Amino acid sequence: MRTRISHITYYVDLRSAYVQFLGCNFTCSWCIRRLTPWDHHLGSNELARLRFQGLLSMGEFLQIINDAIVKYGMEEVVLGGEEPTIDPALPIIIRELSNRRLRVRLLTNAYEISDELLNTLRQCNDCEVVISIKTLDPNKHIKYTGKPIEPVLNNVKRLLESSVRVIFETVLIPGLNDVSDIEAIAKYLATLSRDSALIIDPLIPIPGTPWRRPTREELSDAMSRAGKYVRVMSHERLGRPSKVITLYPRPRLISISPS
Repeated sequence: MRTRISHITYYVDLRSAYVQFLGCNFTCSWCIRRLTPWDHHLGSNELARLRFQGLLSMGEFLQIINDAIVKYGMEEVVLGGEEPTIDPALPIIIRELSNRRLRVRLLTNAYEISDELLNTLRQCNDCEVVISIKTLDPNKHIKYTGKPIEPVLNNVKRLLESSVRVIFETVLIPGLNDVSDIEAIAKYLATLSRDSALIIDPLIPIPGTPWRRPTREELSDAMSRAGKYVRVMSHERLGRPSKVITLYPRPRLISISPS
């Protein structure tokens, strides 16, 4: 079986692999994948050596996972990149990872959650779903993602009703998803669960788009307002990982001619 996995990196200090899937059902122009198809935590030298080497088969993927468990003592796998849920192999991938007693974190826009995927997540011993909420405004949602918001909100409820562990994520985008918008998202999430948690990330600007990076004051204000309703988290507080290794594709060797 061929997967849609195109890139895998390993975070040594976190004992965590980041598995990136190719393709998305949204068209967000602020998506960081528009900057690079590779993990943006990699150094510039390593990024320059990477070339697309095709999508992994299930067997190839599991061999990389098995090797990382033995070699690095890997404990967690994060499934993200573009949008993992468009891969029909995703339920099998999650079951295989769970069978290896790995923690699994699925990053998704929650637009497409099949019954098979829902059942797999429900039965997973150590799985967490991180749902990215782009905006609650229906007009903005369809304008900037190309898809209506209703399936997202319906799938959020399906996951919560199935007792799947869920946290939420949103991006502070001045002029699009402002501080007041994020407060509204937090207020809505609080109506779904008293234990809702929300990650608030600052926008990383994409050249050619009209949105800027929020200031520290704006990010602090958004976190403070959202914190009135939900538990607030931020990736920025974690800092830059100390060491990231590319597991797939293998970086090219660059030969240096003698002078």
